Amino acid sequence: MAEMTPEQQKAMAIAAARLRLSRTQQTQQPSVVDPAAEPPPQTGEELRARVYADLAAKREAAKKPPAVDRYGLPADDALSVSRTGVGGLIEGIPIAGPIIRGATERAAAATLAAFSDESYDQVMDRIHAANEGEKTANPKVDKRAQITGAVAGTIPMVMAAPAAFGAGGGSLLVRSGISGATGATIGGVDAAVRSDGNPDEVWRGAKLGGLFGLGGPVAGKVIGGTARWLVDALRTRAAARIASMDPQAFGYFRRAVTDDGLDAVTLPQRLDEMGSRAIPADLGPNLQKQAGALAATPGPAQTTIRSALADRAAGANARIGQVIDETTGRNVVPSEVRADITANQNAHSPLYREVFREARPYNTEPIASALEADISRLRGPAQARLRQVRDMLNVADSNVLSTDPGVMFQTRQAIDGLLKTEVDPKVISALTEARQMLDDGLTRAVPRIKEIDAGYAELARQDEALTRGQQVLDSGRTAPRPSELAAEVEQGVQPQGMQIGPSAVPLRLSQGARAEIDRIVGTNSNDIAAMNKLIKGEGDWNRARLATLFGPEKADRLFKVLENERIWADTANTVTKNSESAARLAAQNELGGAGQATFGVKEAFKAGGFLGAARSAAVDKVDNIVKALMSSETGNATRESLARALIGEQREKLVEGLIRAQGMGTTPALVDPVVKALLLNAGTSRTR
Repeated sequence: MAEMTPEQQKAMAIAAARLRLSRTQQTQQPSVVDPAAEPPPQTGEELRARVYADLAAKREAAKKPPAVDRYGLPADDALSVSRTGVGGLIEGIPIAGPIIRGATERAAAATLAAFSDESYDQVMDRIHAANEGEKTANPKVDKRAQITGAVAGTIPMVMAAPAAFGAGGGSLLVRSGISGATGATIGGVDAAVRSDGNPDEVWRGAKLGGLFGLGGPVAGKVIGGTARWLVDALRTRAAARIASMDPQAFGYFRRAVTDDGLDAVTLPQRLDEMGSRAIPADLGPNLQKQAGALAATPGPAQTTIRSALADRAAGANARIGQVIDETTGRNVVPSEVRADITANQNAHSPLYREVFREARPYNTEPIASALEADISRLRGPAQARLRQVRDMLNVADSNVLSTDPGVMFQTRQAIDGLLKTEVDPKVISALTEARQMLDDGLTRAVPRIKEIDAGYAELARQDEALTRGQQVLDSGRTAPRPSELAAEVEQGVQPQGMQIGPSAVPLRLSQGARAEIDRIVGTNSNDIAAMNKLIKGEGDWNRARLATLFGPEKADRLFKVLENERIWADTANTVTKNSESAARLAAQNELGGAGQATFGVKEAFKAGGFLGAARSAAVDKVDNIVKALMSSETGNATRESLARALIGEQREKLVEGLIRAQGMGTTPALVDPVVKALLLNAGTSRTR
């Protein structure tokens, strides 16, 4: 076939265009003739121009979707998408959403109509058409925005009135019923607002809202538990990494810390209060049980636990001795102190001989007469003692009354000896009065004797105070009350007679108490609990008495150290005892012995009711952890990691890990409201 010339090709194209145009006019004849319609082309140039214009329009239409009358923009541009999203968010809010959006659109229409030639209704129609066009162009954006708005609008209601959505008290069935009723109410009202009160839509909305609301508590519990498990797992791994622990070991450790009523704040505080040798295993029974399980399981963890406790126990007596020395002073031996006092008293004998060289004869007739009068009046032991004293005033082996002041002095000394052992109050009263008369006579007969008496009496008071101090920690009738001891110290420090300066009686009292503490420690060095009990006593009296002798701060420090050592000793004893019992139980179970018998929650309820069952469940939980630690399935690395935590290695990292793990065991706050909001709006969205 011969090739066509350009003129021939142009003629063929014009003919084809005319044919297509005539067919179009035949199939799309207007029902009403438009007088303003453009006349059909008559010439080839007009036809060619019309064809080119049609082609250009088709190409432009293929490039973008149909435009809407809103700023001349297409319905899927960025601004339209954002308007669709914001409008969907508002419209999705249950009940209030359509009202809020309608009010916004009416306000916008009124404003536009006021500044244009269009009427209010025309503007509203144009806004509605634009909204529908944008929704049609962006259906996914609109749907997601409405769901987001519905959930976001429902969450505040769930949080403000959780009981209305099944989060209150009562059984699951009751809470589900309440939630269903709330869901039906919201669904029905929402449908009424969106359908202008259409009864069918209202019923459908109430039915679907109630159905989905009914399942809210169950779904919230299930999904909340799953979310809690996932969050706890993530937190455990992160916290374990911070604490430099095996994740499983950290989980055991954190659970025991929580069950013992501790947290990231109280645990380091308690350890600091108990001193640098305190370990986490000292702080509660659950931690101690874990330590006991590890101490019973052969391996590195067993060595770690036992070695730490043994090393600490080995230094207990040294630590106690050091703090006793620092708070109560250097230890003294009462017999040695008493020997020094006696030696100092004997040193006064030459002084007495010297002052008696200046003595003058003294007429003791008045003293003898007074004694004879009392003898004739008294009866019993008092009469016998005074007759004995009266006879001492005579010249030896005669009935002649002596005038030698030395005889009066020896008689006074004899009375002092009698008073040391006398317990009869009448005898003590009679002897004391007789001694006073002799003392007055000696003062007149020997002028300087009172100076020597003052020194001798001070030593005698010190000897008595040393004995009294050894009774301070007694619990019997001979022990002074705190108020009595305080009075004795206050009175004892005052100088007596012609003594110059304060007395050493308070010092001797404290030395006697210090000696008694040393005796208690020495006789109970292998029993810290007994030592603690004897020094601290049953009540607060010993603390008050030691505070009087050594000061409140020193007494508090001593008691605190003793209490800490008691706790540490209890930890070692508990861990060792538990580990031995656990080892025996494990052996019995392995051999099929008596260890197979169990006493579970059912038996506990029969024995102790609900409280008994609760206690049994708590104990079973701890026992399960102990069994898990002793199981071969728990690796040595996990046990060793837990053991090092229980003995307090890397304490700072442990605390940081516990801080990171705070909030474990609790469902994230928004999980339950979000789940219920999603469920509720899954039902109401079907009516929109």
